[in-house]
Amino acid sequence: MRLFLLFILVLLSVCFGQPLVGEADKLTYEKDKVIYQGNVKLSRGDGTLTAERVIIYLDENRKAKLAEAEGNVRYVEGKRRAFADKMIYDFQKDIITLIGRARVEEGQNFVEGERIVYYRKEDRAEAVGKRVRTFYVEEKDEKVRPDKKP
Repeated sequence: MRLFLLFILVLLSVCFGQPLVGEADKLTYEKDKVIYQGNVKLSRGDGTLTAERVIIYLDENRKAKLAEAEGNVRYVEGKRRAFADKMIYDFQKDIITLIGRARVEEGQNFVEGERIVYYRKEDRAEAVGKRVRTFYVEEKDEKVRPDKKP
């Protein structure tokens, strides 16, 4: 059993490019996927994903091609936080999709929608739904300009 779990952790760290620590009530490995179920917590670097279930789909070379998280999905990385009913991460296209009561926060700023899609390579995002909500607080520039007196 230990060898099996070690194999899974090595496989996942290769898939993600850096060490991945996974915790769950149950872990199932199949030929083309790894399934975490119950109180799932996956951490890599300073990012942490929690959900009730996470499935990582593998390609023919056993590299992660797609991940699906369901049930009270939360992702925290630094000051950024994301919440949704479901999250899909396409590793090959580097696209993250939040579905169902999707919300992304950074500090006081946030965006909400039924679906939020983040295109990581392009550093752009789309939020869609019946109604999309945002809240943005501009940071004050504390530097005094040379042409202005304090």
